[in-house]
Amino acid sequence: MMSFKSFVLLSLSLAAITAYVYAQVAPGSNAYLPPTKNGYDYPEPNKPFQPGPPGRTPGNGPRPPPSPPRNIPGQPGDDHVHVPGMPFDFEYAVQDPETANDYAHKASSDGDVVTGEYRVQLPDGRTQVVRYTADWKTGYHADVSYEGEAQFPQGPAAGGRGGGGGGSAGYKY
Repeated sequence: MMSFKSFVLLSLSLAAITAYVYAQVAPGSNAYLPPTKNGYDYPEPNKPFQPGPPGRTPGNGPRPPPSPPRNIPGQPGDDHVHVPGMPFDFEYAVQDPETANDYAHKASSDGDVVTGEYRVQLPDGRTQVVRYTADWKTGYHADVSYEGEAQFPQGPAAGGRGGGGGGSAGYKY
């Protein structure tokens, strides 16, 4: 049987050996190396980063006056080169009366302008319709409208099942 002193001495020795072995791995090295030489799958820049003029470090010396804004916020700059996107056209709809899900979305694009519409049945019975246009120059523009009349049916008496209103007993799966 091993004495307590021997056990402590053995444990400390094992801890010291383990620490020594782990210390032999180069400090700061990472066992998870990047998959490529720069860590990402894109080409290196043609013009590598050039440091600023010598003798000037951040916070050292006077700052140049702020330059005037180059463009209007939300608008592309004068140097923007627009590359059209891929044209597309899609549509889907879900109508499930048992779970009261009723929504749809359709959109199309010529590569520059996206136009579309989506609709959702709201809990009050109306349908919210959003017709939108989006492009690279002016952004997203939506026209929101509602179809139908809002209805607020009386649910079960207070303390009844469901708690979701509308007399529903909750979600069905």
